[in-house]
Amino acid sequence: MLFDFAIDVRPPQVQSSYQFRLRDLVVDQARVLRQDNLSILVIRRSPALIAGLEQATANLQDPDSRRSRQPGFAENALRSRHPELFVSYAIGTDLGCPLRVDGFELVEICGRARYDFAGRALRGDGEFQNLGIPDYNFSDDFNTLTIRP
Repeated sequence: MLFDFAIDVRPPQVQSSYQFRLRDLVVDQARVLRQDNLSILVIRRSPALIAGLEQATANLQDPDSRRSRQPGFAENALRSRHPELFVSYAIGTDLGCPLRVDGFELVEICGRARYDFAGRALRGDGEFQNLGIPDYNFSDDFNTLTIRP
């Protein structure tokens, strides 16, 4: 199973965009959406979580996301187009493995990297980039997420 995440084995013709239906997103809980070989992490954040993320910078490796991969719209403290909705690729930046949730942190299952709910790498035993943010948009009613890989 590790092979699937360690090497990009996407179909020969990658789609120009992927659409995901956002049903029943629970506030402050991470959810992974999958289509083909694309895994996307989505978090609907509460106002309290947003406030905490905006204030937390001391424990971050790259608080301004200068060494990270994200579109221009995500170059902010919350690394998102809309503060209440966080979207990233669901793979870590240490060994490229899937993420699991540990409280209000995201942890790479086969590496040492840990991230907050804005996808920012936390200080620890190594240096890691923040989670990669895809180019994405929501429908007007926020029920559909479109990703352009």
